[in-house]
Amino acid sequence: MKSKPMSDPDDSPASASTSDASLRALVAQTCDWYWETDSLLRITVAQAAGNGASELPLGQWIGKCDWEIPGDLVRPATWEEHRECLNARQPFSNLVVRRAVEGRSATVQHLCGAPFYGPDGDFIGYVGIGRDVTEQYRAQDALQQLASIDPLTRLLNRQAFDERAQQVLSNAYALGSQCALLCIGLDRFRLLNSVYGYRIGDRMLAAVAARLRKAIRLPNLLGRRGGDEIVALLVDIDSPDLVAKLARDIIETICQPERLGNIEISVRASVGVGFFPNDGGDLDGLLNAGDAALFRAKEFGGGTHALFTVELARRTELRVRLEQRLRKAYESRAFRLFYQPLVSLPEGRLIGAEALVRWTDAELGDIPPGEFIPIAEESGLIEGVGDWVLREACRQRQLWRQVGLDLPPIAINVSGVQMRNHGFVDTILSTLDEFEVAAEELEIEITETGLMDCSTASRDNLLRLRGAGVKAALDDFGVGFSSLAHLRDLPMHRLKIDRSFTVECMRDARTLTIVKAVIDMAHVLGLTVTAEGIENSEQRDWMHDLGCDSAQGYFFARPMPAEEFLKRYLEGRSKDVERA
Repeated sequence: MKSKPMSDPDDSPASASTSDASLRALVAQTCDWYWETDSLLRITVAQAAGNGASELPLGQWIGKCDWEIPGDLVRPATWEEHRECLNARQPFSNLVVRRAVEGRSATVQHLCGAPFYGPDGDFIGYVGIGRDVTEQYRAQDALQQLASIDPLTRLLNRQAFDERAQQVLSNAYALGSQCALLCIGLDRFRLLNSVYGYRIGDRMLAAVAARLRKAIRLPNLLGRRGGDEIVALLVDIDSPDLVAKLARDIIETICQPERLGNIEISVRASVGVGFFPNDGGDLDGLLNAGDAALFRAKEFGGGTHALFTVELARRTELRVRLEQRLRKAYESRAFRLFYQPLVSLPEGRLIGAEALVRWTDAELGDIPPGEFIPIAEESGLIEGVGDWVLREACRQRQLWRQVGLDLPPIAINVSGVQMRNHGFVDTILSTLDEFEVAAEELEIEITETGLMDCSTASRDNLLRLRGAGVKAALDDFGVGFSSLAHLRDLPMHRLKIDRSFTVECMRDARTLTIVKAVIDMAHVLGLTVTAEGIENSEQRDWMHDLGCDSAQGYFFARPMPAEEFLKRYLEGRSKDVERA
């Protein structure tokens, strides 16, 4: 339906009568300004509300079309879309423009208009009103900012990063350009939280994010996907070598110490790099590539970067499959314990046994502990697996004792995750009570790397265990390069020298000197010393001559099932021996 004229038949909106001017003023009271155009859509009237003066340069708009006035469209998507509406002589209410105004920040203007016709039906122009909606849009922008920013790190949150990254990759695909995704993870960050608490961990993560914001600028994207994982999307990459250099620079930047109150903390970082479109044709594929490369960097020991490769894709696929199978094995308790003897030197007398968990999968076959234990630690299964090992070792100990056998202590391996658990000691003591195993019949072994950042909880647990009569051994000593001075403060009973030192000391004089010094200092600290990895009589004799009290290795026996262990070492000690 066509609008009725607001002027005399011979007048246009631009030459309205006095009554029309009064009507305009009345309309203007309901908005911030009133406007009219001629039939060519050029503005002929722009009148501020009431008698007040507008901050907008309304006078400069006269004689111009909307799209000729400088500004950025908010709605609709294009000026062409708006012109199509005007050419079709349709009313509109969706024109929103962001325009700069001298002396103040940009304003946001919302305009509505309708076509105006003369009595003969000829199109005369448009009439309409405008409102300043700057504050409304500022509030909306603030809300959108809050909705898209991670409050801790001030980086893009997961949803916002994904939305913007998908747009960046879509543009890159259209232009045929290359992008790079960097997956940045802080090494052993969960340990930092355990030692110093989550408040310090959060402050450290915020400090790392602040450093990254300086290193990675727009138009590149930087976001937090969760936990300590930060991702960066680099736009329009010219050289993979430059990306690798940036990854090294990021690692160097992150590892700088940060003072948080009275504490100075350093963290290391690992970076995984994937390239678009070669390593992933979409965001999900690219993230998978970056995650695989990040995992590889952490496998190298952390503090480094890795680029995605096809081999990494295969390894990642196998690892995912391993984790899935491991979860099923855990649910069905499809593990076994093997036992490896610990013997005295030089007699070779049996003085203990180490319980070692083994897993044979129906599809994948025998899986080495070195492959599935790290997965168990990362997937959160390690405490459950560790509890099973504890119960099974105590159960076996009980079965052997029931037939009247005098057995040496059984040692079980414990992860750093278990050691930091405040309920760990209670679990051990309650299990010992359940199976009627004496505390001195159990020994726990924890690796050197598991105690490198010994938390208060770990120390307290070790002290409680010693007080209860459970002895502790430090396994694989030499791998983590910790000092014996550090061990002075830990309630340890035994030091087990890693097999790499056992092998190396026979062919390297410096290693021999180090091993001898370690053994002597361990004895000064009141520790007994066990040599691991003995494979022949020559190594046995060497380690005995250096002062080792006991030994373990294939020369004496490989790990074996409980039944075989019983036959080989314990049969004959009782007249009534039964298979366990």
